[in-house]
Amino acid sequence: MVKVRFLIIILLAVFLVTTGFGCKQNIINKEKFQPITLQYWGVWDTPEQMQSIIKAYTATHPTIKVEYKNFRYDEYEQKLLEAAWEDRVPDVFMIPASWLLKYQDRLQPMPKSMQIPILEMQGTIKPEAVTTLKTINSLSLHDIKERYVDVVYDNTIMDGKIYGLPYSVDTLVTFYNSDLLTAASVPEPMEDFHDLVEQIQNYNLSKITTGNNIFQSGVAMGGTDNVPRFFDILSSIMLQNEVELKGSSFDPLANRTSAQHMAEAIGFYSDFANSTKAVFSWDDSLPDAFEMFTQGKLAYFFGYSYHADELRKRGVQFDWEMTNFPKTRGAEGTKYYSNYWVNVVPQKSKNTDAAWNFIQSTASKNLVVNYLNDNNKPTALRTLISSQLEDDEIRVFASQVLTADNWYQGYDIMAAEQYMAEFVDSVLDGSIQLDSDGLEFLVSRIYQTYQSQ
Repeated sequence: MVKVRFLIIILLAVFLVTTGFGCKQNIINKEKFQPITLQYWGVWDTPEQMQSIIKAYTATHPTIKVEYKNFRYDEYEQKLLEAAWEDRVPDVFMIPASWLLKYQDRLQPMPKSMQIPILEMQGTIKPEAVTTLKTINSLSLHDIKERYVDVVYDNTIMDGKIYGLPYSVDTLVTFYNSDLLTAASVPEPMEDFHDLVEQIQNYNLSKITTGNNIFQSGVAMGGTDNVPRFFDILSSIMLQNEVELKGSSFDPLANRTSAQHMAEAIGFYSDFANSTKAVFSWDDSLPDAFEMFTQGKLAYFFGYSYHADELRKRGVQFDWEMTNFPKTRGAEGTKYYSNYWVNVVPQKSKNTDAAWNFIQSTASKNLVVNYLNDNNKPTALRTLISSQLEDDEIRVFASQVLTADNWYQGYDIMAAEQYMAEFVDSVLDGSIQLDSDGLEFLVSRIYQTYQSQ
C-alpha cells in the first residue's frame, strides 16, 4: 500500500512539471503569477480607442488585466495629484513630453529588465499554450535612438535613463480652405511665410471693413487666447529662424544673432494682429481660430492630427486640405514643432515590471501599428514612416516627423506659455517694446520656470 501511494505521488509530480504547472507552484516565483490589474490613465484617447492595443497585449499576458480611464484635460493634473496624495496612483499614465522634467522625481525609469508571465506555445508533437515566467530585456538608449525619431530620444532620456515612451508624435501642419483660396484666385497653398504675406497683401485673403472689423481672415496668427497652440506656432517660427531656445539654461539672448532673430520672429507673428500692418488678419474679438475655420471664414489654420479628426467628424461644408507647416525662406533646414504625449510609470506603482512591459510592448511596431491605423495617428517609429506616407489622411504628418522638434526643458510649460502670451499681448497694446529690455524681461520670466521647484 505504501509503494502504491509513493508511486501516485511520483506520477503526480511528473504531471505537474510536464504540464507547466510546476513553475506556477515555485515558492520563489509564485507571486509573479498572481493576477494583477494595471490602472492606466490618459486624456485624449477614449477607452474605445485604446481597446485594440490593450486587447492585443493581454492576449499574450493572461495574468495581467489593464483598465484604462480617460479624463478631461482641465481636471487631469489635479486628479493625478489627488491620486498621489491618497496613495492610489495609476500604474501607467500619459503626460505631455514637456511635463517629463516636472514629474521626473515622481517617475520610475525603465528598468534594465522585466520578469513577466507570458503565454507561449510549447511542445513539438502536441503544442500547448503554457504560461511561463520570462525575463524580458528593456530597450537600451541605443534602441531608442535607432527606432524612434530624434525628438523622442531628446525628450524621454534624462540622466541616462528612459522615462517614457510615446505611441505617436504629432507635429503642427497647415490646414487650408481650398474654396477660399480659389475664390481669391490663389493658385496654390503657401509653401513658406513669404507666400503667406504675398497672398494676404495681393490676393485679398482677409476681408476687413473700414472699421477694422474682420469678417474673413487669411490666417490665425498674432493672437494668443483665441489661437489654439499659439505657443507652438510662434515656437516653430523661432526654431526655423535659428533662435537658440534649446538647452537647460535657456539663454536665447546670449548670442546676438539669436536675440535679433527672436525679436524678428515675435514681431513677425504679432504683426498679423496689428491693424497698422499690411498683413493685418486677426484680433482678439474673433472667435476661436479652429471654430472660425470650421465656419469657412478662415483661409489658413495651423493644427494637429486631432484637428483633422474633428474636421472629419463635423463634415464641414467646404473643401479643406493639409500641407506642411510653412518654411522660412532662406533658413537652413526645416524643423516642425512637435507636441505629443508619453506613457510613464510612477514610483509608487506596485507593478513596475508589468507596467513597463506593457508600455514597451504596446509601443512596439507589431502592437502600435493597429492603434495608429485605427485612430489616424502619426507614428513615432522610424520603421512605420514609409507606410504612413502612402496614407492620404496621415501623410503630411508622417512627412514631418523625422525633423520634429521642440525646445522647452523647464519645469512648468504652462507658466512659460502664459508668460509668452502676456508678452505678445503687451507688444500689441504697446505696453512693452520689442527691444533688448523687453526681450530680457520675457527671457527672465521664462527662465524662472527652469528652476527646480
